Amino acid sequence: MKAVLKEEIIEKIRPVRLFIFDVDGVLTDGRIIYNDSGQETKFFDVRDGHGIKLLMRAGIEVGILSARESNVVKYRADNLGIELVYLGRKDKLSAFEEILKSKSITPKEIAYMGDDIIDLPVIKRVGFSATVADGVDEVKAMADYVAAKKGGRGAVREVAEVVLKAKGKWDEIMSHYLR
Repeated sequence: MKAVLKEEIIEKIRPVRLFIFDVDGVLTDGRIIYNDSGQETKFFDVRDGHGIKLLMRAGIEVGILSARESNVVKYRADNLGIELVYLGRKDKLSAFEEILKSKSITPKEIAYMGDDIIDLPVIKRVGFSATVADGVDEVKAMADYVAAKKGGRGAVREVAEVVLKAKGKWDEIMSHYLR
């Protein structure tokens, strides 16, 4: 079943030049696994990663903003070619303000996807906000778009496709696969 976007949501998406993602609960399913040596493991969805690459190929910069420090996240960001990485930033709003200054970009040109109350200050400031199906109720109530899929299970890919379609870039992307 295709979701039909309201014109007001499409209008919020059109100016987006940068999409910032939270990690735990968005790019992952929120679980953190430690082995006996204390090494951390996270689960990432390959389709979410491909969605990020599609955004980047369409000219939309991608960033990560997480309250936790994590070498696993650094590795995943490097693997995907994401250079804008802010880790260990519990005050996400101040990190967001730093991004605004460093990129000479307006809040309207930024999309953000988060899942928990720590994300609310940024969700309130960006031009377009999204969350996952299993995000907390307060975030779902405030987000512009709630994915049908859960965090770490395709929600990022879903939202990436929504953004690319709203910006009129989906057909061009598909043409590369349908030659």
